[in-house]
Amino acid sequence: MTPTIRHAVVVGGLAVWLGATGWVVVARQPGTANVQDPAVAFQGDVHQQNGVTCATCHGAGTPGPVDRTKIAALCASCHSDPAFMRKYRPQVRTDQHAQYLTSVHGQQMSKGETRVATCSDCHKAHGVLPVRDARSPVAPANVAATCATCHADADRMTAFSRDPAVFDDWSHSVHADALLERGDTSAPTCSTCHGSHGATPPGIDSVANVCSTCHVREAELYRASTKRAAFEAMDMPACLTCHSNHKIVHPNDGWIDFKEPALCATCHATDTPGAPVIRTMRSGFDQLNASFHEAEAVLTRAEEAGMLVDDGMTALRDAQERRVRLRVLVHSFAEEPFTASLTEGLAATTRAQAAGEAALEELSFRRRGLALATLAILGFLLTLGIKIRSLPKP
Repeated sequence: MTPTIRHAVVVGGLAVWLGATGWVVVARQPGTANVQDPAVAFQGDVHQQNGVTCATCHGAGTPGPVDRTKIAALCASCHSDPAFMRKYRPQVRTDQHAQYLTSVHGQQMSKGETRVATCSDCHKAHGVLPVRDARSPVAPANVAATCATCHADADRMTAFSRDPAVFDDWSHSVHADALLERGDTSAPTCSTCHGSHGATPPGIDSVANVCSTCHVREAELYRASTKRAAFEAMDMPACLTCHSNHKIVHPNDGWIDFKEPALCATCHATDTPGAPVIRTMRSGFDQLNASFHEAEAVLTRAEEAGMLVDDGMTALRDAQERRVRLRVLVHSFAEEPFTASLTEGLAATTRAQAAGEAALEELSFRRRGLALATLAILGFLLTLGIKIRSLPKP
């Protein structure tokens, strides 16, 4: 069965497809050889545009392949020289090779392990494009697929005791959806969390720091909460315990409950510590959601009838912001900030509903007035007709 393609990139002559079903298919792109002609690929290469020639990397005479263990050092001969790089790309960092040597890839390569990634595996050897170029294998939308050429290869990953399902997991995540479907290039991809040149898997004690670079408010609430001490005492990772790491799905209010598949139910029963907070939050979500949808329905009816409900819609947007804020305040694991925001949200839905009901009442009043006016006009016309008929004929 052929999967529906959601996203596709070409990396090193390989077509990498992300299907709507989540399947990952890696196949050689039709019409490409195992190794693209270097002379063809080099045309338009960022190095070729800046005067680099074959001899610069391969030496004089007949060009030969560069040993894999020496590729990073060869690239560094230019890219680690600040004075040299300032002539071409002053904004490019010159500590990339130093970072690479600290990475898992660099450490293994230093030991002679040639199956790990080096510069040309991610950037290509010939046909290197700037990172900001959407065609580059290291452009934000392509990074995960580039990493997947190795990290989704079960045979290769088994040798290093790595999980080959990571790319497939990420492909089902809210982060992948934001990046690939909505085009949000700020959404996390592999290098966002693991780094690029200094790539290393974050340990469970530091992954929360990685998440907090984007999810600042959630991290602040968690650090100030009692849950932090409890998780640390049980050696449970902060964010990963509830959200996992790669297959992060969009949170929903149903996670807060005592019944599976709610997340709270994995640790809490109705008589455990923290149960009152769970009840408060579960009730709060239900109350605000019901009030929100009721107000939304009233405003929609009024708007579709042609009434102006700008004030009501403003209040409804305020209520929606409170709904979102409640989901953030879950990370406080406390009643006080949650109930305060809940009260504000309910007040906003009350204003929205009142505006909608007032508009519908105004509509009803206008219709009654129109009906009475119509009856008066009809009565007048009827009386006028009778009067005219009663006049003597000329």
